[in-house]
Amino acid sequence: MELISARSIRVLIVALSSLVQLVGMAEAQPGKTSPAPSTSQSDPNTPAYTLSTDVHITIRPDLTASIKWTRQLKILGESAIATLGQQTLSYVESLNPIEVVEAYTQKPDGQKIMVEQDRILTRDAATGLNAVYQRDARVKTLIFPDMGVGDTLVYVWNTNWIDKRFPGHFNFRTYFPRSTPYGPSRVRIDAPKSLGLRVHVKGEGFAQEVTDAGENRHYVLSYRPNGWAPEEPGAVSFTDRDPHFVITTFNDLTELGASYWSSMKERDVIDPEIQALADDITKGIEDKRKQAQAIDHWVKKNIRYVLVFLGSGGITPNPPMTVLKNKYGDCKDHVALMGALLKAKGIASEQALINIGAIYRLPELPSPSFNHVILYLPGFDLYTDPTVARASFAVLSESAYDKPVLHISNTGVRAGRTPPMKPADHVSIAKTTVRIEADGTIKGTTRQTGTGVFATWARGTASQIQAQGREKYAEAVLRSLITPGTGIFEPADPFDFSEPYSLQGEFSPVEKLQTPLRGIRNIPVGMGTQARPGGWLLGQRVVGRKTDFFCYAGKQVEEIALTFAAGLPLPKAIKGSSIDNGIFSYRASYTIEGRTLMIRREFTSKVTSQVCANKMESEMAEPLQEVSRSLRAQMSF
Repeated sequence: MELISARSIRVLIVALSSLVQLVGMAEAQPGKTSPAPSTSQSDPNTPAYTLSTDVHITIRPDLTASIKWTRQLKILGESAIATLGQQTLSYVESLNPIEVVEAYTQKPDGQKIMVEQDRILTRDAATGLNAVYQRDARVKTLIFPDMGVGDTLVYVWNTNWIDKRFPGHFNFRTYFPRSTPYGPSRVRIDAPKSLGLRVHVKGEGFAQEVTDAGENRHYVLSYRPNGWAPEEPGAVSFTDRDPHFVITTFNDLTELGASYWSSMKERDVIDPEIQALADDITKGIEDKRKQAQAIDHWVKKNIRYVLVFLGSGGITPNPPMTVLKNKYGDCKDHVALMGALLKAKGIASEQALINIGAIYRLPELPSPSFNHVILYLPGFDLYTDPTVARASFAVLSESAYDKPVLHISNTGVRAGRTPPMKPADHVSIAKTTVRIEADGTIKGTTRQTGTGVFATWARGTASQIQAQGREKYAEAVLRSLITPGTGIFEPADPFDFSEPYSLQGEFSPVEKLQTPLRGIRNIPVGMGTQARPGGWLLGQRVVGRKTDFFCYAGKQVEEIALTFAAGLPLPKAIKGSSIDNGIFSYRASYTIEGRTLMIRREFTSKVTSQVCANKMESEMAEPLQEVSRSLRAQMSF
């Protein structure tokens, strides 16, 4: 997945790399508001609506299916009227075309006000986000009339499930996120016994009945929610923890991977032009690892990321020559082209199916739940992602570390896991030198250096600096630090893949240090472009956190050298601090050398997994507050 920007990547990366369109997952999430089945709005925790769903799935002998959905949204509060007045149904015409049977607003007295056909709108589903397109993706929007508190919105639609991307198999999943105010819901499944269908239910609130009638088997899954809770910042995905069911004919991950790999047949044939390009990229390079690195960097620099679903609904990549000609492609296209270039140099590679984002677990039954694909190079025991355009070789996006993966290649299928992050591999250092003139004027420079994911972010920042201008971007950074002023960044190449990678700029805040220097004064922190020590790596703090959350390992260093002009008084000594526990360490030191106040702060997140248990929240909350207080230390004169 290519970095759109240094910070928006964490929000967009899942949507932009989806390999598999799963209607069940999309249809289970109409929105996120506070829930509880009461019509009273006096309690702030009362929901604005409740959602009930009835699904009837009839699976045919040829492994296609008809699915009838009935959804009811009970309006409990005024705020839900604007939120729920328009409902959307997303689908792919070639995989799961839909037909709206009926939709209406039902009044408390039973009166039905129908949604007329001219209020059911169909449009293409291209999102516009970083060019995300699917040739036959569609969205139907239903506009409900005459809504009020106490009304119920009802809509029924049929899905013709004709997805043949995995020949000889059927799979379907639906989740019930606890952050959605579900009412009682039901799922019915009818299928021939001969299909060997496997149904797995997980989570509190489910009841399951199975009956046989001749050659058919009937399943009834009833769901009664056991409370709700708003989504917590930084929580792992609801797919890792919330109630759900899986229907599949896959017996194991090996079978799943083999089915996926069948779509890759004849995609790795080495065209003479591919061979010539591989030879040109690696000209003068004899070391195989360095050849792989050169190919990785070439693909990242020359093939832009555009998620265009073509062929069999986004499973089959375009041929490497097509990708090379277009100079764009999605994740499958990137790994297909890079794999071909590596093969041309005799370097083995395997595709690795993975979930990007906050998903850290796989369903207990095998299901095509992956949303991205990267490369594994067995000769060097490393993973690399050619769609992360600003990352160095073998540096992944932060949400790709410590993840289960499925390796697939012409040598077979096997499960694996990407490595967890190590603090020494992901280091951010901001070195700032500041001079305080006699009249309080502040002038300085900041050099931001990074390795690993921090270097990836810095290259993304360099790209933004090029786009917005070196002075304008400096002004924007200073405003974000609440120290408005002027500045300029030095030129930097976003495709310089060397590490450590550095950005440097000069700055001068508008506000002077008030003179004469008596009492308390703030310490200038420079023009850093990344989080200060203690920020980001361990996420946001949530009092009474209930869910596990994602967290990252890394090191953040801040060094400030503050020189006072002759004649100015020097600040009093500032006491340092030190924290060391099983989660992180932090040290802050302050010394005066001549007329310069030297400040050094170092924060190291030592987490060994990218999922932190919810109980760790209470362990780290107070120590992190101490870090925050240390960052706000002031000078006293």
